[in-house]
Amino acid sequence: MVTSLARPSLPRALVLFCLIFTACVQAIASFTIVNGQIYTPGLAIIDAPQPFTPEGGDFLQVAIDISGDGRIPQPPYSPNVETGILNITIFLFSYVTGLNLTISNGTSYGCQGFQNAGCEEIMAQESGSTVKHVNWAWPECFVNDGDKDSGDSSARGSYNVSIHQSFRINGTGFYTIFNLPIQVTNSIPKTTQLAASRTRPSCDLRNNSLQNQTSQDASVSFPSSQPYLGGALSTGAETRNQAVAGMLVLGRSATGFPILLITVLISSLTW
Repeated sequence: MVTSLARPSLPRALVLFCLIFTACVQAIASFTIVNGQIYTPGLAIIDAPQPFTPEGGDFLQVAIDISGDGRIPQPPYSPNVETGILNITIFLFSYVTGLNLTISNGTSYGCQGFQNAGCEEIMAQESGSTVKHVNWAWPECFVNDGDKDSGDSSARGSYNVSIHQSFRINGTGFYTIFNLPIQVTNSIPKTTQLAASRTRPSCDLRNNSLQNQTSQDASVSFPSSQPYLGGALSTGAETRNQAVAGMLVLGRSATGFPILLITVLISSLTW
């Protein structure tokens, strides 16, 4: 007796494909990447890390261009500056692990001898440089190899680097939150070069209460469009047209994921 397995019907397969494709588009459409730079909803441009990058090593580096590639002036600003970034704070959070860790908030809390551990205002560090580099020592709960299932550490896995910006555009104030997904899956050693003692900070020292997405959405005030990709920015001395044609690339770093899903779907249809 020969038993045959029913092949999926074409309409059902098409529905499945549409659902998968829609999910992929929703997952990547929030990223605007131009020549490797990630445009946030505000004035800050992220040079590193890239979306969905596997991270590890001694520390996490967040590199932020605060000049819009030379479009806006650098601090210090006058009190009545028309266009500029007033403040940036950064957090690392996960709804899976429940952690919301301070990367940099411009205060001395949680510093304890660690370099770039929230001890200095991001806009004030590296004077004269248009790109600010925040080097953050991974806390001890991330020490391990692989993801959270490969060892005794429960803190590893999927996280968001959360960039909070307070800024002005043409005299109007805005506040935005931009969440950049990364994967904490690479090897992280027990010691760090960012502390004289070489010991890593505790996660409890850096942890904060975790806001849900609804609370985050309620706290923000977004400009009507991405400042550098449309409209004009006034810097006081001049007004610069920021309309950019042909530069927009959506989800460049995630394009392999939809292709993989499509391949799996086609394989199931021809099996």
